[in-house]
Amino acid sequence: LKVTPNEAEMLKLNFQGQPWPDVIRWLKKVSGKSLDWQELPGGFLNLSTHREYSVDEARNIINRHLLARGYTILIREELMTVEKIDKLNPAMVPRVTAEALDQRDDYEFVKVSFTLTALVAAQAAEELKPMLSPNGKLLPLAKTNRLEAIDSVINLREIRDILTEEQSGDGNERRVWQFELEHVRAEDVVEPLYSLL
Repeated sequence: LKVTPNEAEMLKLNFQGQPWPDVIRWLKKVSGKSLDWQELPGGFLNLSTHREYSVDEARNIINRHLLARGYTILIREELMTVEKIDKLNPAMVPRVTAEALDQRDDYEFVKVSFTLTALVAAQAAEELKPMLSPNGKLLPLAKTNRLEAIDSVINLREIRDILTEEQSGDGNERRVWQFELEHVRAEDVVEPLYSLL
């Protein structure tokens, strides 16, 4: 807890049985941020690294351990907050574009809106849910055919890459079209469609 960044702004982590409040206060000090939390995980952090890390990288590593316990660090300008994810207000989570995920830390908790052009949102959400962490959420928006996703960056990058690959087919052969029936019941249409297919 006495470690500070060296002249190159790098540091090694060596926590042995450190209580979480002490770790978070230390991280606040080396980050030069204001700090707020309502609740922290119980127990202790045991984490030792061989190489040196920047302060941002160290915060990312600690955030990984917090995520495994159901908590996350959120940064808004100079304020660093630690939030319990199941009580987290989604408005507090930073929104980023799918392209900007590559510039974010792996274990940063963010939200992204994915626009779908060749997939139906509800079906895509169901297929992609296994790719989320236990802390993540994936909500299909039917009217605009988009997916609202909230999770750590590392998982959202994988979802983005799969969606990009699935929607990059040539021509219309890979496109999925959804037709809403207005003047006929679905049961009446199923048999004729099966015979056509």
